[in-house]
Amino acid sequence: MKKSLEIKVTEEMLLKRAGGRSNERTAQYLPEIISLGEGLLEPKTVYDVFAIDKIEEKRLYLENGQVFRSEHLCKLLIGAEKLVAMCSTIGSALERKVRELSEAGDMLNSYLLDIYGAVAVGLLMRSLYQRIKQDYAGFGITVYLEPGQLDWKISDQRVLFQLISPEQIGVSLNESFVMKPVKTTTGVFGIGDMDKVKKGVFACEVCPKRKTCTFKHEAEELLQDRV
Repeated sequence: MKKSLEIKVTEEMLLKRAGGRSNERTAQYLPEIISLGEGLLEPKTVYDVFAIDKIEEKRLYLENGQVFRSEHLCKLLIGAEKLVAMCSTIGSALERKVRELSEAGDMLNSYLLDIYGAVAVGLLMRSLYQRIKQDYAGFGITVYLEPGQLDWKISDQRVLFQLISPEQIGVSLNESFVMKPVKTTTGVFGIGDMDKVKKGVFACEVCPKRKTCTFKHEAEELLQDRV
């Protein structure tokens, strides 16, 4: 299934992504970068929903026979009956422009535009997640996890590609499990009975990075109804 979503990147988001550092020289470029970035976006998304067969300590089995291997993912989806797999991309036009600016020696604009792309694809993924959540009002919903986060090995990208075929939105996966276009993200989350899938089930309490992680607050926001 595909969904069409809008992306709205702000100057504040760009500054936050850049580490919160701001100066007069950088700030004056941001409106132009946002305008340039908006014209280069080619947002596309795809997702599908799959029945979960069983969840073990380190393996999650789908009814179609596919298997994900991650202890943290298994903890995240405890109580879930369905798994949603999704992919979002902003296309390749922006990364070509980033490379063009870099080759021309315009390192600042190349850097800022690259940050814009990272923020944009993150917003696209979050918007897709929120839109799917609306279709399952009344159910328990976990936050989403991406391959490569925590103990979830990037090699499970192969399983995600077999499930939802991101090729249909122009995304490919190489032998090193790197996606093209670069500004592409994949992820999964769980859906189930409200009483079984708890709000805290993203397992922050057992995460090894729980004391320093900044994602915990974002995860809490994701579980709200607003984007």
